[in-house]
Amino acid sequence: MLRQPRQLISAGIAILLGVAFVAATFVFSASLNAGMTKLVAGMVGDAKVAVSPSDKVYTPVTPQQADTVSKVPGITRAKKIVQGSATLQVDGQDNRALISSQPDLSSETTLFEGTLAKGDGQVSISKSAADAYHLKLGDKVTLETFDNQTFDETVVGIINAGNDAVTQPLASWVFAPTEQAMAMASTNGYNLVLLYGNGDDTALRDAVQSAQGVSDAQLTVRTGQDEVKAAMKQMTGSTNSIQYVLLGFAAIALFVGIIVIANTFSILVAQRVRQLALLRCVGATRNQVFGMVFGEAALLGLVGSVAGILAGFGLAAALIPLASKGAQIPLAFSISPAAVIVPLVVGVLITLAASISPARKATRVAPLAAMRPELAVGKAKRLGIVRAIIGVLLVAGGAAMLAMGMVRAKPNSGMSGLVIAIGGGLLSFIGVLLVGRGLIPALARLIGTPLAKSSVSGDLAVGNTRRNPGRAAATANALLVDVTLITLLTVGASASQASLDRYLSATYPQDAVVSAVKSVDEQTLTRIKATDGVQDAALVPSTTADVSYGTTNTERKVDGVDNAAAHLTHFPQRYENLDDNTVRTSDTSLHDGETVTIKGTAGTTVQLTAKVSDDYAPTLIVSTTVLNKIDADAPDSAWVQYKAGANVNTVTTDLGKAIGNLGHSSIDSGAQARAQFGQMIDIVLAVAVGLLAVAVAIAVIGVANTLGLSVLERTQEIGLLRALGMTRRQVRAMISWEAVMIAVVAAALGLALGVTYGLIGAKTLLGSITSTPFVAGLPWVRLVIIGLIAVAAGWLASLIPASRANRISPSAALATE
Repeated sequence: MLRQPRQLISAGIAILLGVAFVAATFVFSASLNAGMTKLVAGMVGDAKVAVSPSDKVYTPVTPQQADTVSKVPGITRAKKIVQGSATLQVDGQDNRALISSQPDLSSETTLFEGTLAKGDGQVSISKSAADAYHLKLGDKVTLETFDNQTFDETVVGIINAGNDAVTQPLASWVFAPTEQAMAMASTNGYNLVLLYGNGDDTALRDAVQSAQGVSDAQLTVRTGQDEVKAAMKQMTGSTNSIQYVLLGFAAIALFVGIIVIANTFSILVAQRVRQLALLRCVGATRNQVFGMVFGEAALLGLVGSVAGILAGFGLAAALIPLASKGAQIPLAFSISPAAVIVPLVVGVLITLAASISPARKATRVAPLAAMRPELAVGKAKRLGIVRAIIGVLLVAGGAAMLAMGMVRAKPNSGMSGLVIAIGGGLLSFIGVLLVGRGLIPALARLIGTPLAKSSVSGDLAVGNTRRNPGRAAATANALLVDVTLITLLTVGASASQASLDRYLSATYPQDAVVSAVKSVDEQTLTRIKATDGVQDAALVPSTTADVSYGTTNTERKVDGVDNAAAHLTHFPQRYENLDDNTVRTSDTSLHDGETVTIKGTAGTTVQLTAKVSDDYAPTLIVSTTVLNKIDADAPDSAWVQYKAGANVNTVTTDLGKAIGNLGHSSIDSGAQARAQFGQMIDIVLAVAVGLLAVAVAIAVIGVANTLGLSVLERTQEIGLLRALGMTRRQVRAMISWEAVMIAVVAAALGLALGVTYGLIGAKTLLGSITSTPFVAGLPWVRLVIIGLIAVAAGWLASLIPASRANRISPSAALATE
């Protein structure tokens, strides 16, 4: 092995990249866990005992219970914490804010500006809240609780909140004195009481647990350290999910790496046929030859894994500071034992597993091969009957499971449908790989027909794929895996986004709805239309009226919409072309064609025919003429349409400033909700494609390796072609066209499989969690780009093998050395 280090570079790179992926994943996970521990432990500090609501039934710690536990012998100090959330209204826009009792100032939690809130009407806010909502000292804010209480407050202080005060330092916090914080958080007790004192933690915990009013209450009493562990257990679910996803991509990279390693050792065995035969001549047994190749693989796996671990640590060290910017959890580079042991073991094991087949081939080299002048050309592997039958059965079985998964995917039925579909996808894909020896040459012949007729090099390139189907399939497999996975993720994300866009357009059809306690007047509408980023706006009257149909009498909200307002929405068919005899709704308590009687404020009544559809709104939608009959003084809200490409957050903020003089008002921005979902899907897709790029890099190495083996096995053939007059350019073109054609086949097959898996996966996933209608939106431009990149990767992989083939002289047809 040491005599041929250049031949091991490709396999070494494959091992390095795959192991680096695994190592970086474990380091990232360890850093995330360390950051979460710092967050949780920072708040608990050196507390001896923590008292909190029960994990089963939420009942806050009452002030009486808090006073009782703080007087337990051995307890010297108690820290009573109230936390919750409320709606923070700034410039008419609703924002979610976290509520907390006033924190103790410390080296980590400092007063940035102003003073601490001292009574009703005053609040302090976190620096992150001040920055997010552009608040300053003296600003007025309104807090609305879950039980619809409102608090008009003045900002008197801005606090740099540290880990010892809150668990999410970068979130938007509002701080107030304890009783005021309880009211704002809609609670009558504490979320957490931390007790400090002297003595053994366990003894103090037991004393607190047995205190009067605590032992028989629905409360959880833990030591400080146990509280940290419990909080960590609750928080690590999402981080473990992230780790599993990253390890999934690492497994893909390692799977492709196995193909590369196996091909590399096949090349080494093919190049060393004479050496292996001589060893057999001088008495080496088959086991000794197997052990030699297997030992080389173990050494390569060890060296490559160590290098991969170091590379993974370096990658993590570079990425963690970038990931920690703006993150709620502080990330600090941390290495766990698993980050060293697991990648090392995995790297060595996959290298050994990949080398078994080449090592077995090496044992089959006969001693007489040392006397032969030609290279031992491996027997062409074709699609056997048994292999074909197994492959077809797996494809058929996988397809059946995919169909079953789609059928079983229903809301509130769990993820069984998705699990079945994933299993079906894996089985069918394995089946495709098994029948690849017959499928890929057939597709190559079909796709390569024009190429075969264009030139001698093209004809030979097409013929080479048919002569050795096993080699052609091995060349395509690494690229096929990557193209399929990238296409699956791209199509799945696109279809999910298209389906969610339709759902969000139905749920949030307006870019923004401006509502006020009284009404939005024409002057306010003019200011709204003049806001930068607003395309247009229209007034829509709404009222609450008595509605009766069948045996039902109820009070319902009724909106009056004309075509001008309808065309400002993302779902105009819901509202447009309303006549004066119809009411539209999605309420299934009504029946299509049923007569609905609506009684107006002045006592007038109108009778309308119901049109019921899932495409309509849950409220009652009538024409503006009908609404005017029901309530001539109905208050107006404003439906707002944003300009295409406008920053929805900026426009919504500016909109809030434009309606600042309207009094108690609110902005419900559907554009922001749609943008948030779109950003989530884009992030998932970007991360997935970025991670799979590693596997693509390994696949390029794999294609180059297989082509290199092909050139090696065809040394005499290429020499003969050169002797018959084939030029160097034609030889180079033959190898390049062969690689490109196999890449085209892999890309075409991978795109077809990826589109199928992506659509089925997206439909099954969405069907398992929502009744949203599925929209099969295909990203045609991205699919074309994926295909072009795959073909370009195949051509790039052919450069080095083509260069080697170009150096074969005509005399190679007569001798191997």
